[in-house]
Amino acid sequence: MVAVFETYVNFFRRYPLLLAVGLISLLGTLGFAVIFPTLPLYLSEDLGISAGIIGLIFGAYAASETIFKTPLGFLSDRLGRRPLIIAGLAISFLVPLAMTFVYHYLYFVALQFLNGFAIAAFWPALSALTADKVPAEERTTAMTVFNMSYLVALGLGPALGTFINHALSSHKAAFYAAACLAFGAAVLGFLTLPGVAAGSRRNPEAGDGKEGPGAVLVRAFGSSGRVLGGLSFLWKNRVLAAMLVISLVQQFGAGMLAPIFVLFASRQLGFSQADIGKSLLGPAVVVAVCALPLGRLADNLGKQRAVEAAFLVAAASVLMIPETATVAILICLIGMLGLAYVVGAPAWTAITTLVAPREGRGTAIAAIGTMQSLGFILGSSAGGFLYEHVTPAAPFHACGSLLLTCFFLTLALVSPAVKSAPARRKESGAGGQTKFEEVSGLASGQSVERTGATRGHEDAAGGP
Repeated sequence: MVAVFETYVNFFRRYPLLLAVGLISLLGTLGFAVIFPTLPLYLSEDLGISAGIIGLIFGAYAASETIFKTPLGFLSDRLGRRPLIIAGLAISFLVPLAMTFVYHYLYFVALQFLNGFAIAAFWPALSALTADKVPAEERTTAMTVFNMSYLVALGLGPALGTFINHALSSHKAAFYAAACLAFGAAVLGFLTLPGVAAGSRRNPEAGDGKEGPGAVLVRAFGSSGRVLGGLSFLWKNRVLAAMLVISLVQQFGAGMLAPIFVLFASRQLGFSQADIGKSLLGPAVVVAVCALPLGRLADNLGKQRAVEAAFLVAAASVLMIPETATVAILICLIGMLGLAYVVGAPAWTAITTLVAPREGRGTAIAAIGTMQSLGFILGSSAGGFLYEHVTPAAPFHACGSLLLTCFFLTLALVSPAVKSAPARRKESGAGGQTKFEEVSGLASGQSVERTGATRGHEDAAGGP
């Protein structure tokens, strides 16, 4: 335990900005998560809105996040990370407050659509900022901080929201808590985040940088052709294109389990709600504590190896769940899934930052997120269909098979480029020392992590 604590302390000492990033991520996600379980109750019990309309309201959020994630990631590459992060958090502050004043379901549809826009602005920019400030050889560890805070918030948020509502005997109480958390994240971001992200490049047409925000936005979105041209590297880079497809397939499989996991555990395996809660909460705590050391392990072993192992472990765990007979085994299997996520997800994001050009990191991360959101939406419908019309265990078998497919696709299309591309040496000019740049072959899809005596140094184009 002492070694784990020292790992956290040493890493944050080297990269103090990541402590702020982790706290902003934690507060921002808590602001979203506290109202997640209470909003349906408020809509149904206080406003009398039907279950079908509630589904439409939640669908508006998912659709908005999917639509806007890539364009807003592109915008973060042009304007910088900080404006998008602050704007997203500011909207997340206003939305729950507005929900306490409106009563017609159409207003909630509009507000959830706006909420999806806010999350789409906030998450890719914060993730890209993390990549901007940490050298390639420690980037998986840095992304683990980001993902760990997200997981902890998702685990605590729903319980916190229900507790607040119960304590104050009001379904609206969680909305005020969500606004306070988002406001705290926005203030912290305003005070601690750098004004211009290291990965951002000024548009040469921007002049002397004295344009107002409105003029910059108009110029950024003024030409659809230029925007499409700016996104073209997503499909011209063969490795990145493969990663987009793999992300879609992986989340399609994960989405299959979202609507039916609790039903299957309860009806088919005979577990109580308390048993299911234990199976989710216990692994979440262990994974959160071990997240950073596991991220460092992924950096040391290789990002592509971490992703490959994560797909294999996740596939095996999912395929074994339908045969689970005891709560202890279910806890172990879900724990393995959590470990696979904690190791694989940040490594996948780190690889994305390596194969994408530096000025396109935010766009690439957002595009990966868009494909994941789309896959999850489609997979949720497919999982429910398989559960009802094939067999209850069919979604688990399908998900496991898709995760194995992702393993083989990664092994064939992504890992070779990460491992074998040559590094391009650049003289630092100080004492003859050398450092290595990440290189991206936009047409060939080649990329590499820097090696040699670069640990602890910033990226060649600027770092912390």
